[in-house]
Order: sequence, then structure tokens, then C-alpha cells
Amino acid sequence: MSARLRYLALTAARTRAALPPLAATLFLVIGVYAYRDNDPGSSFGVTSLMACGLAAWAVGAVLAGEPDAQSDMATTALGGRGARAGLEVMLVLAVAALLTVVFLAYPLGLVAVGVGDEFDPVVRAGDVVAAGLGHLACAALGGAVGVLFAPPRLTRRATAIAAVIAALLALVAVSAALGPVGGPVAFAQAETDAPAGTVTGAVLVACASCLVLAGALVAGATRWAARSG
Repeated sequence: MSARLRYLALTAARTRAALPPLAATLFLVIGVYAYRDNDPGSSFGVTSLMACGLAAWAVGAVLAGEPDAQSDMATTALGGRGARAGLEVMLVLAVAALLTVVFLAYPLGLVAVGVGDEFDPVVRAGDVVAAGLGHLACAALGGAVGVLFAPPRLTRRATAIAAVIAALLALVAVSAALGPVGGPVAFAQAETDAPAGTVTGAVLVACASCLVLAGALVAGATRWAARSG
């Protein structure tokens, strides 16, 4: 596993594909918490939606930036498309974890250094747990969207970008019809409505819906890649 993580980190570093989404992440988290008296639920709900889009961008950029010959060699070394799917899942999880850390560590760090009015009401352990689960789940779904439209499934970058944007907009469009299982939007709404310091059933259901959909997208991406050769 460590070798695979090193491979992903080296690929991201050499291609510099992760730099734009990383810069965007830092810009957004600083912007969200530039003002004081933020409501924990609403703030974490907004940043979870951001994490979904940023994860799609970061994962798609890293996979698209991987040279074709290198990708083929890595797939062969891993043992085929099935094992390659495991590498892509690892990338999704790594990106989701990184985004979660950034979006939670920054505001909590401000509180830790003495910015007492950063949150109103004061952030509690339950808020942090719910936010952690939500950011991980939403980012995992966004990362799965990035995988779905990455090479070898779509090889033209402009087409892939358009497909990712369309998929993210579709998630927003269908959220009203799906209600509590509406993915990232459902989580953001559930987290905003949750009483302070709690992890509600609606939050857990929304997170589960993100993970189920992410799994379905990765499975579909694997079959699509197999047909693409």
C-alpha cells in the first residue's frame, strides 16, 4: 500500500496537476472563515459541497496528468484493470482525507490559537465528528466522479472537464427529488438543520448515500475502462 501511495504522490508532484485544486482549496477555506461568528453546521455544510467539487477536480487532474505509457505500465504491473481500480480508489481516499483535514484543521486551528468568536455557537465535538464524516463522504463522491471521466474512459481533457461539471450539476439537480439520500446537498442541508453538537440520523443517511453512489461510480468506471482497452 505504501508503494502505491508513493506512486500517486510522485505522479501528482511530477505533473504538478494537483497544484491548482490545492491552491483553490486554500483560497476557499481562508475565504469561508475570513469572517467571525460562523455557524458550525452551515459552515461545514458549505465546505463539504466545496470538497466534493475540489475532489473531482484533483482526482481527475492527477489521472489525466499521468502519461499514457506510464499509466499502461502501472496497470500491467498492478495486474490489470481490476487492480488499477484499487489504485484509483486509493487516490480518491487520499484526496478526500487531505481535503477533510484542510477544511477542518484551519477553522479549528483558529479556535485553538485563541480566536474565540470564530464560531457562534461554539463548535462542539459532535459538530466536528459530523463534519469529518460529511467531508470524507462528499469528497469521496467527488473523487469518484473524477475517476469516472478520467483516461482511458475519456481522453480529451475538455470533454472530461465538461462531463465532470455536468455530473456535479446533476447531483445538485436531483438532490431535491432524492431528499435525505440526495448526496452532498442532502448532507449540507442535514448538517445545517442539525442541533448544535449532534450527529443526526439525517447526516448519517446523507453520508451513506454519498458512499453508495461513489462505489457505484467506481464500479462503472472500472467496467468502462475494461471496454476501452
